[in-house]
Amino acid sequence: MAGQKIHATRRILARNLRRLRKARDMSQEDLANAARLHQAEISKIESAKLSTGLDVLQRIAKALGTRPADLLDDKNS
Repeated sequence: MAGQKIHATRRILARNLRRLRKARDMSQEDLANAARLHQAEISKIESAKLSTGLDVLQRIAKALGTRPADLLDDKNS
């Protein structure tokens, strides 16, 4: 049961990240550069294949001009 919730949260993050990135007309490479990450990491997060830590979540949110909570909000996905 707990594993399903983790995967559901990863999918919510993936949808929100992709939606917010596209709304800002950013490529994965643009976002990766702004967040000081590799494009492959952004791709894996967007496809819900990679779990990420709070520090990375904070850097992504800052690069998108939003709050980390907005990336995890299931009402927006």
